[in-house]
Amino acid sequence: MIKKPRTKPLKLLKLDAILQRLVHNHLKHGELQIEFARYSAGYRGEVALDYFLHDLDENSYLIFHDLRLPRDKEKKYYFQIDCLILHSSFCVLLEVKNLSGDLYFDHHFDQMKRTKNGIDETFPDPVNQVQQQKSYLDSWFTRNQLPKIPLYSLVVLTNPKSFITLSPHYGKKAAHIIRAKGLANKVQDFSAIHQEILSKKDLSKLTTKLLKQHEKHNPDVLKTYNIKKTDLITGVFCPDCNQVPMRRERSTWVCTKCNEKSKDAHIRAIQDYALIFDEPVKNKTLRRFLHIDSSTCMKNLLKSMNLTPSGPTNSAKYQLPIP
Repeated sequence: MIKKPRTKPLKLLKLDAILQRLVHNHLKHGELQIEFARYSAGYRGEVALDYFLHDLDENSYLIFHDLRLPRDKEKKYYFQIDCLILHSSFCVLLEVKNLSGDLYFDHHFDQMKRTKNGIDETFPDPVNQVQQQKSYLDSWFTRNQLPKIPLYSLVVLTNPKSFITLSPHYGKKAAHIIRAKGLANKVQDFSAIHQEILSKKDLSKLTTKLLKQHEKHNPDVLKTYNIKKTDLITGVFCPDCNQVPMRRERSTWVCTKCNEKSKDAHIRAIQDYALIFDEPVKNKTLRRFLHIDSSTCMKNLLKSMNLTPSGPTNSAKYQLPIP
């Protein structure tokens, strides 16, 4: 049973919104495209895993996607788990990789090298990553006074076209690397050697703790990539030809290029603002972003989205929901 569904990572949504609005020929455009492609591939890999997770008995396993839990009481640091499989007898942490090409796991430098189209790239060893996450989760159990159960960690390679090679002395760590199609059998092997430890009440308590302490990762992408507000194109995009800005005429958005008309094209622009800036916004600021002259018009558009301002009238702000 899925207890925490997978959603698109906020960073992926933010990168998409910024790439759509970044001025042409910006110096960061190439870097952002590479990052967007990397996060998109990772997300597709996690989605591909769902097919193989369905082989597990939904009455015996609880599944949590994209968990981000605190490493300390002060919640200063966090650790993230791509997928957590919880059973009454044990727990399995999955680090999901969706990489094509030749993958070489190097024990000497604790790294994974990917060779594709004659180009070499290096990544931190994912086995080390997921084992570190397992250590953090074990400490999290202790800190929250939860019953201890056996914890296992696996790196799941979801791209069937990758070719895997291990360095000669990679050793026992190799057992932590599997193809996605072998996931259900591996998990069932764990089930065969363990007796039930957690009662239904324990599982319910643990589920509540996991969901309550999960903290969504919400990075400031503008700051991360040193992008200024003035580097972004404002206005409402045409839903048909993607021209910007559309013109507001008698409660309708009209494209200045293809003459497409829309009643709700502003919703995407407001969502873009929420994703990119993630801050309470005044009517006046949002009007500038959407190229609207009338404050009443802006107020009505926000009201139609069930958004109301808070604070004193002359400085009221809207908290825009992040998609």
